[in-house]
Amino acid sequence: MSTLNETASSPRTARRLPATAAAEGSGAPLDAPHPELSYLLEVHNLSTDCIKTVSADGQLLSMNPNGQVVMQVDDFSTCQGSDWLSFWTGESRDLMLAAFEQARAGQPAQFTGYCPTMKGEPRWWDVTLAPLRGGPDQPVQDLLIVSRDVTDRVTLQRELETLNATLDSEVQRQTESLRRERQLLIQTNEELENITYAMSHDLLTPVRHLLSFARLARRVPDSDTQKRERYLQIIEDSASNLGRMIEGVLQFSRAGRLDLRPRPVNLNTLMLEVQRDLQAEQPGQAVDWQVPDLPTVHADARALRSILKVLCLNALKYSRNETNPTVQISANREPESWRIDVTDNGAGFDPEYSHKLFQLFQRLHHQNEYEGAGTGLAYVRRLVSRHGGQVSARGEKGVGATFSSTLPDLVIGTD
Repeated sequence: MSTLNETASSPRTARRLPATAAAEGSGAPLDAPHPELSYLLEVHNLSTDCIKTVSADGQLLSMNPNGQVVMQVDDFSTCQGSDWLSFWTGESRDLMLAAFEQARAGQPAQFTGYCPTMKGEPRWWDVTLAPLRGGPDQPVQDLLIVSRDVTDRVTLQRELETLNATLDSEVQRQTESLRRERQLLIQTNEELENITYAMSHDLLTPVRHLLSFARLARRVPDSDTQKRERYLQIIEDSASNLGRMIEGVLQFSRAGRLDLRPRPVNLNTLMLEVQRDLQAEQPGQAVDWQVPDLPTVHADARALRSILKVLCLNALKYSRNETNPTVQISANREPESWRIDVTDNGAGFDPEYSHKLFQLFQRLHHQNEYEGAGTGLAYVRRLVSRHGGQVSARGEKGVGATFSSTLPDLVIGTD
């Protein structure tokens, strides 16, 4: 293995270390074993850092013994005189070249970079470069380069950065989860208030009809069978309507307890199932279905099927009086979610009251025009909210309506 003494005796590197003023004054030869020189040689040979001398044009001149070990150099003569600059690649090379030019200009420089050993093992180094001059006013002839192996430090630092990034991502995920759960809790409280109001007001209306017309029917003379039949029909209709409202409340309540199992769901397959169901339930209604190729979304399949069925049934109901009833299904990509639109060309609604559509028992059309309990859209809203999404509606009287549901890529559910 090569040492400073050995490399200094070669023709290319026959430069002696500068003597001290005391040595020069005593007339001692420069290559004599001076105490300071011996100390420097001992530091050079015993240092666990890789200490090298490199020429101003980048030629590797010498390397201390421990440096050869850490760089996995079996025979220094095989790499002596090689281009030290070529050892560095990528981003580390840019850092090295900047530091090398600074040192060659006469100023010490430092950088941290990646350079594998001679056997290809990955290493990270803290590198210090210092200019070596032949004399006080002489140009820089060589560079003294000290490289300290900091692979463990860099590895730990990168692992820590990765861990921090993972923790940050998890914190963001948990924060988003808590935000959605809080939003769902707020909405649930609002829905409970709506249910309480509905129980005390909307559900009492058909009950009052039942009681009122039952009393009237009891007072009708036996001879007036036509009036009695009319009253009995009103009682029957009110009872049916009350039954639908109660069933809607129960369905709405079950939506809040549904065990969601999110997974990839092909919307094309799901829409075919919904169309088959609706055509079987309403065989006499002709409709122009406009369903382009739909994406795969992340959702609970049962819940999404119910959402689509309610929205499509709603579209069929309000467009049945049109000459050419049309129902269009589309999906539009939004940041981190899909928006599914169900559009019809039916009766539409006054957009001023669109905020009422997704509340229990809120109807914008009279029962005599379009039957229903006013619970379907509230049910849809609750299922979409359980997915972390939102619902909205756009419409115009006599033109049609579009009901939209967003399904986020990340669904909070129970797998």
